[in-house]
Amino acid sequence: MKGMEPNSASLSHDSPLHREARDWLLLLKSGRATAADAQGFRHWVAQSVAHARAFAETRLMWERLGAASAHVAQRERAPAVAPRRMTRRAFLGGAVAASAAALLLAQPPFRLWPGISDMAADFRTATGEQRSVQVAPGVTVEMNTQTAFNLRKVDDQLAGIELLDGEIQLQLAEGAGNFTVWAAKGGLLAKPGSQCNVRCLGGDVEVTALDGSVRVDYRGQSEALGAAQRASYGERELTPPASADLEQAMAWRRRVLVFDNRPLSYVVAEINRYRPGRLVLTNDVLGARMVHARFSLNQLADVATLIREAFGARVTELPGGIVLLS
Repeated sequence: MKGMEPNSASLSHDSPLHREARDWLLLLKSGRATAADAQGFRHWVAQSVAHARAFAETRLMWERLGAASAHVAQRERAPAVAPRRMTRRAFLGGAVAASAAALLLAQPPFRLWPGISDMAADFRTATGEQRSVQVAPGVTVEMNTQTAFNLRKVDDQLAGIELLDGEIQLQLAEGAGNFTVWAAKGGLLAKPGSQCNVRCLGGDVEVTALDGSVRVDYRGQSEALGAAQRASYGERELTPPASADLEQAMAWRRRVLVFDNRPLSYVVAEINRYRPGRLVLTNDVLGARMVHARFSLNQLADVATLIREAFGARVTELPGGIVLLS
């Protein structure tokens, strides 16, 4: 945009670019965004460094709303004082701002920061973090990146966990008792001595039995899985048991990502779960290129360079850790 040069470092947060950035954030997570809208955003943010900076600064502003909400809660607990009269314009402006803040806190664009449900979870991991949690004697939950779950109790006794988002590996010792994992309106029952991997991303769930036996239930359907079998559910019905690639299912525990003849679009989406910021594909032909590769999680800082060298992609680095691949 003419007049918005890369060196305009001190843009007002109420500048036209910042207002456009806020509009894009709201649209992208409103549930109404189309593929054309996504392409439009890519073109908008790539116009200049000033556009990218406005988007990054707007993102950071919303991220800090999490801290601001704590101050609001403190003020609400403080003794009340006589309120000043608020004009209709101020009231409407505040209502719109509050609605926008609530939307972006609940549904962060591009998962650039945790949503409210994740932040309030009993256990969660940040981007790139992995963690081991013993939730009960003989019951261990290995958490992958961007994962959140709550403990579920029945009659004050731990019955299982509710996986809100992310990926876990559940390990049950012999004698631990049955254990349930609820995920996206379905779930699974694991028996003592079993081990399974559960992946819940965007409402799609995949369960892989690594050892022992697991029963998966979804919308009145049920499937029993033995070792090295998997099943999935989500928008589709529960799938029947199929052979599982255990090396790929367990690779993240070794801090490795394995891709066997996968489109680059899938690879980029998976890498984004582990890497701070965001890789954004702006070329559908590039996204359709097939990938056979193995990445150490320690390599991901240089993954854009690897993609450029392997596929001849053009790499444009933007503020906020956003990288455009075209």
